[in-house]
Amino acid sequence: MSKKIAIIGGGIIGCLTAIKLKQSGFEVSVVDKHEIGKESSWAGAGILFPLMPWNYEPKVYELCKLASKFYENLSIKLYDSTGIDPEYKRTGMTLIPPYKKDDVIEWAKLQGIPFKETFFRNSESIYFPSIAQIRSPRLMRSIKLFMEKMEIKIIENMELAEIQDKEGVVKKWPTNKNSYIVADYYVITSGAWTSNLKDNYKSKIYPVRGQMIQYKASNLKIKNILYSNDFYILQRKDGVIIAGSTIEEVGFDETVTIDKKEALMRKAEALVPDLADVQVENHWAGFRPGTKQNIPFIQKDDDYENVFVNSGHFRYGLTMAPQSAEKLNEILIKSI
Repeated sequence: MSKKIAIIGGGIIGCLTAIKLKQSGFEVSVVDKHEIGKESSWAGAGILFPLMPWNYEPKVYELCKLASKFYENLSIKLYDSTGIDPEYKRTGMTLIPPYKKDDVIEWAKLQGIPFKETFFRNSESIYFPSIAQIRSPRLMRSIKLFMEKMEIKIIENMELAEIQDKEGVVKKWPTNKNSYIVADYYVITSGAWTSNLKDNYKSKIYPVRGQMIQYKASNLKIKNILYSNDFYILQRKDGVIIAGSTIEEVGFDETVTIDKKEALMRKAEALVPDLADVQVENHWAGFRPGTKQNIPFIQKDDDYENVFVNSGHFRYGLTMAPQSAEKLNEILIKSI
């Protein structure tokens, strides 16, 4: 009889972890306090590359570097299985000043990342042709259907409460609806909400609000991702243009603000002046799980023998998810 595993949190980290554990032979369920994939995984731009990886600890890129090929293959499977196209597209990315040119080129050569020195509106820039994007909302919709076909149980609109067991093993995890989630093992993949489930993560994983805007589809064409000074612009297959994002430590305040919207518009129009004539049709915010140096927690919990954590991926949950799922799977299997 296979062991039962409950994944707590239905974002991209939780979903890919669930799929990996199911493939390893476990009986898996995914529990989310809202709907699967409707928080930061839904809100993200879907760039399959860690922005400015040359400024991070090597561990960050190590978790991200296989993401593009993984999602290219996964997208084919998802489209064949669900009929939903996650819109994986290798558009490339243009890095626009300011940046330290020597550091970027040295890093790219070391990692074997193809690049080309070029110009963007008369500014020296660097073009990375291999960088891809994926449309996060469509990805999460297709993954949800894919999990259902794999017979992964999905439990939505179910928020978990504080653990009541005090003996080092969680026998049943209480919910806020006077019920319990019963499993042999539990994996916390709750992102920014992880500290709500385990107090010892309060100072380690924290919410960081990111606001983004979307321009209406028009005749304007942006061939590749544009990135400059912690700001990006990209275009979807249907022509809409995404620009973002802010980094705000405001707790779980989900308010979208006019001043941030206007600031994003100014940055976007500075890179692409023609956007001044295009209507902004959407403006939203998501909560990233902030961590020190962008390094997530992928480990067995310190307090409970059958609780594991795969959380705290900050801005790069999408790119880190495939490798994080692999690592969590290895850790859990070794612990059994």
